[in-house]
Amino acid sequence: MNRIRVKGLVRDWAPLVWLAPGELFLPLGVPEFLDNMQSDVDYLHTKIDVEILLRNRSSFLYGRKPTGTVPIYAVIKNCAIPDVSADVIKIRNERNFPKKRDETLISSKNMLQIDDFGSTMIFTNDLSQKIWKTDVKQNLEKHDDFEKKKKKGNRSQKLHFHVTYWMFYPFSEGKAVCVLDLGFFGSWPIPTVGGICLGMFKEYGNHVGDWEHMSLYFKDTNHPSTMYVSAHDAGAFYRYDLRSGTFVYESQETRKGIFQKPIFPEKVFTADGSHPILFSARGSHGLWTAPGKHKFVRLPRLYDESGFGIAWPTWKKMELLLKEENTILPSWMTFRGKWGNPKSNCHPLARFGFNICEFVDGPTGIPMKQSSFRC
Repeated sequence: MNRIRVKGLVRDWAPLVWLAPGELFLPLGVPEFLDNMQSDVDYLHTKIDVEILLRNRSSFLYGRKPTGTVPIYAVIKNCAIPDVSADVIKIRNERNFPKKRDETLISSKNMLQIDDFGSTMIFTNDLSQKIWKTDVKQNLEKHDDFEKKKKKGNRSQKLHFHVTYWMFYPFSEGKAVCVLDLGFFGSWPIPTVGGICLGMFKEYGNHVGDWEHMSLYFKDTNHPSTMYVSAHDAGAFYRYDLRSGTFVYESQETRKGIFQKPIFPEKVFTADGSHPILFSARGSHGLWTAPGKHKFVRLPRLYDESGFGIAWPTWKKMELLLKEENTILPSWMTFRGKWGNPKSNCHPLARFGFNICEFVDGPTGIPMKQSSFRC
C-alpha cells in the first residue's frame, strides 16, 4: 500500500461536519476523556458523579470547540493484495534445483511460500511455466537490489482500501418524551395532542461516551466509490457521482431494532470538491446528510434536529490508525468494554429487558464495531 497516497486521500475526503445550532455537548479527544475516567473490565466510569458533572458547564462532559483542537480518528483498512509478479523470484533450496541445470521445470500443486527475506516463491502445476533458477549465494549478495525492486513493484499496486472516520463525544443527550406518571407502574409514554404534552416531559437515553462514524470505500481511483453514513442504529449507502461531484443515495440498513427506519436525503454535497458535508444532530450527534428535522424512531416518535451551527473541518486535526500487522495502535484501541457509566434511573419495565432508563450504558468502542465495508 502506498501510504503517502492513501493518507493524502483520507485527508482530502474527510468530512466537513456541521454541529447543530445550540449544541451543548461538543466533541473531545480520547486522551482528555480518559483522564477523567476510571475503568474496570466492563465499563469506563466517571471519577465524579455524572449528575454533578452535568451541573458544571466547564466539565469535560461538555467537550471543546473542535476546529483544530479535537482530532477525528481515521481507521484505515488496506484491501490491496501484493502483486507477487513484481517481486524477484528466489530459490532457497539448492538440493532441489542443482546448479548444473540452466532452467527448472516445476510440477507440483499450486502454492505460495515466503522465504527468509519476505520474497515470494511461486510453485505451479502449469507445465508451460518455466522458472529460471537463481543462485542462493547471489540472492544473499543482491538482497538490497531485491528490496529496491520490491518497493518499485509495490508502487505499481492498485489502490484498494476503506476508511472509517470516528468522532468522539464525551456525552450524548437523550430525548425528552411525553409521559404520564402511573406511580408504582412508572412513567409511560403518551402521544402529544396538537404538540401539547398532557403529562410531563422526561428525558431518557442519556449516556456518557459517544462514538459516531462515516466510512468511504476506495478502489483504483482517487475518489471514493461508496460512502456510508451512520445515524443511531441505522445507516445509508451512497454512490459517488463523478460528473456532479455529489454522493447519490442507494440503500439503507437498520443494524439493530425494528422501530428505526429514518428517511435519508437523496444527495450529499461536498465542500471544496471532495469533503462530504454532514450534519451532527443536536445532543445525540447522529450523522445526517442534510439539515432539518429527522424522524428516526416510529414508536415513540423521536426526532433529530440538525443545522448550521459550528463548522468542524475534520481534516484540520486527524489521527490515522492503520489496521495492519505490526502497526502500533493507541492502547485505548484494545479496550473491549463500554465507554461510559452503567445504566441507571431505569423504568420498572427495565427488569423485563426494556432499555428505558434516564441514563443508559455507554457505547462499545471501535474494536467492537462492525465495519460497513468488506475488502
